[in-house]
Amino acid sequence: MKLLNKQKFNIPKKYIYLASLLFSFAVLIQVISTEQNISFVHYFGHVVLFTSIYLFWALTIEYINEIVSPFQIGKSKFVQISERVINAIFLVLANLILTNILYYGFLFIATNLTLEEAFLDFKPYILKSIIIRFFDIVVIGLILKIIETNNTVQKQKIKVVYLENQLHLSQLEALRNQLDPHFLFNTLHTLNTLIGYDDKKARSMIIKVTKLLRKILDKREKQLITFEEELEYFINYLEIEEERFHDRLEIHINVDDNTKDILVPTLILQPLIENAFKHGIAHLEDKGVIKLSAKIEDNIFLIQLTNSFNTNSKRLAVNSTKLGLENLQNRILHTYGENSLFITEIINNNFIASIKIELNKLL
Repeated sequence: MKLLNKQKFNIPKKYIYLASLLFSFAVLIQVISTEQNISFVHYFGHVVLFTSIYLFWALTIEYINEIVSPFQIGKSKFVQISERVINAIFLVLANLILTNILYYGFLFIATNLTLEEAFLDFKPYILKSIIIRFFDIVVIGLILKIIETNNTVQKQKIKVVYLENQLHLSQLEALRNQLDPHFLFNTLHTLNTLIGYDDKKARSMIIKVTKLLRKILDKREKQLITFEEELEYFINYLEIEEERFHDRLEIHINVDDNTKDILVPTLILQPLIENAFKHGIAHLEDKGVIKLSAKIEDNIFLIQLTNSFNTNSKRLAVNSTKLGLENLQNRILHTYGENSLFITEIINNNFIASIKIELNKLL
């Protein structure tokens, strides 16, 4: 007879043995309760019998799992069914023989039971014992299938969550990659205006740009950074633009300390400041003002960037693609979900961009 190879089994052995012992005692209590005036020797004999029966199933659980496993593709189902039936019969007979050897062996030692008396005692229970053991295999097989199905479902759920996270990260990375070239284009344009006009200032600006790009590259693998780190990017960018606008620019930064450890998407402020210069400060004849504030108010993390805005240049802002702001809005939505808000408005010659995020949605 060919014995099936054991399947890889993921349930810890200690749990299987514990379950077999608990089940054997449950059956033992049921059987003992139906018998009257049972002696201590026979009581202990039943303990030996039922404990050995279910420990045997625990030891051969991999083979039972193989018997109830799905059919192999490309192999005759008749052959596979025949092999499984033969192996089930083998396990039943092995269990029947070994457990009764232990049971009657104990009785031989504890009592004056003879071999003939043992056979006569066992004979009426042979068929019943075989049927019960086949039933045990069926029940164990069903339990294993339920466990396997549950594990499969859980693995599929984990896989779905993993794939959704990967898609989420890919989308964020794609959006972020669109921001970086936009920033670089604006910076190079600023450098172009300085070269030949003020080479000393251009060299100073190149050093600052190099420093900023190095920081961006160092953090490139991070989707989230602290707001304090994000402020460093923001201030570095402002230092670069200050070289260009010099006395035409006034900057105010008011950031509460309790906001600096909050995690935010990398370069979340970059499109705001780029938009402030491209569609606001650059179109002013007089001095422009940029204000950044960040605070926690009523359980809301509020970031607000305000820049001077020439209402006569409103047409330019409307006709622009606003790619950076659209990407920022998508990133905020992907990161924090619907309990976040990004709005822009023009009030009293000021363009105001506001990001509002519920604290319980912060990562």
